[in-house]
Amino acid sequence: MSDIGGALSRLSLRFLDPALERDYQSTVAASNGQQLRMGILAGLALWLSGMVLIPLALSVDTAVVALICAGMAALNVVGYLATRWATTLDRQQVIGLTLNGSAGLAVLVLSETVGMDESLAAPAILLVAIFAFVVLRLRFILAFVAAGTYLVGFAVVVAARPAPAAILELFLVAAAIVVGLAATYLLEQGARDVFAQRRFIETQAVALAEAHATSERLLLNVLPAKIAERLEAGETTIADWFDDATVLFADLVGFTPLATRLEPRATRDLLDRFFTGFDERAERHRLEKIKTIGDAYMIVGGVPEPSTGHPARVVAFGLDLFDLVALVAADLGLPLALRIGIHTGPVVAGVVGTHKFSYDLWGDTVNVASRLQSHGVAGSLHISETTWLRVRELEMVQASSRGPMELKGRGSMATFLATRRSVA
Repeated sequence: MSDIGGALSRLSLRFLDPALERDYQSTVAASNGQQLRMGILAGLALWLSGMVLIPLALSVDTAVVALICAGMAALNVVGYLATRWATTLDRQQVIGLTLNGSAGLAVLVLSETVGMDESLAAPAILLVAIFAFVVLRLRFILAFVAAGTYLVGFAVVVAARPAPAAILELFLVAAAIVVGLAATYLLEQGARDVFAQRRFIETQAVALAEAHATSERLLLNVLPAKIAERLEAGETTIADWFDDATVLFADLVGFTPLATRLEPRATRDLLDRFFTGFDERAERHRLEKIKTIGDAYMIVGGVPEPSTGHPARVVAFGLDLFDLVALVAADLGLPLALRIGIHTGPVVAGVVGTHKFSYDLWGDTVNVASRLQSHGVAGSLHISETTWLRVRELEMVQASSRGPMELKGRGSMATFLATRRSVA
């Protein structure tokens, strides 16, 4: 079991891993405690029965028998009360060892003091051993100590009155106890191996669940939730047409020359601060981040969840970005501003790649939004007439016409510069 962290001591059968041993003890103690109490009650009943039956069956000193049996019965009562203290397996085993070892010695004392024949002492000793192996479920090392104690005692009794029949009985008792000890060893070893395997499987299951959750989080950082679900469901080609979407491109003006003067880590930290703020605001406005390219940022509204209010949400998002960049630039004393382009229209959205997934947009709408950004003015939203007609009723925004603008690959189109309406 060493390959899964369940290596055992060969003699004591304890786990070499202390944490695993504590876990095993606390787990087994819960079920073992009830069996220990039932075994103690059974032992109590046997000793009380012996107090009555032995004098009836044999011509012995009743007072001595009563004294020994009553003493063992009292010891069992004390042991039963002590089980409340036995909250760990080791404590339970101490109680079991004390009672079983005492029972074996009591049988030997009875045999010597009242003249009990060895033919009766032998099965009595075996009964005590059965209690150790089966009822009290002593661990191998403790069962070995208990059984060894009364087996040696029985050998002394036989040696005091040697007889062929008594020697044969000693051999049979010893053989039975050795077999019982071997079975106890194998059963405890098997139980501990199964426990270690179960813990290993549980640990692997937890690790697998955590890895799956991490994978899910990473996937959701790259893909929209519904797209990730479709990929997990087995779709291999995802490309959807959306009749109406609003695309925004944002670019940090002045960042490229600034980055040449900053250390690589400082550049990364600055971008991380900006884009983390962008991501938070995108989530707040229920927009889908598509990607970042250097210091450029792209989001879309209306994809992959179709909606009607996405132009207003995208414009509000763009205005919030101006506020954020102005705040960070002032805080750091850096000459940074933001240029934004927005256009509304149809797009194709889908997943590209098989190992490194990417959710992307294609179409004229994307190209126009990109051109509007590159021809934009820092601090103003450069939006198409299509988008402006969808948001001009908003109280928060105001715009001025920029007139017809020639866009590469698109020709001339009317555009507007929009800003946040000042509050009187």
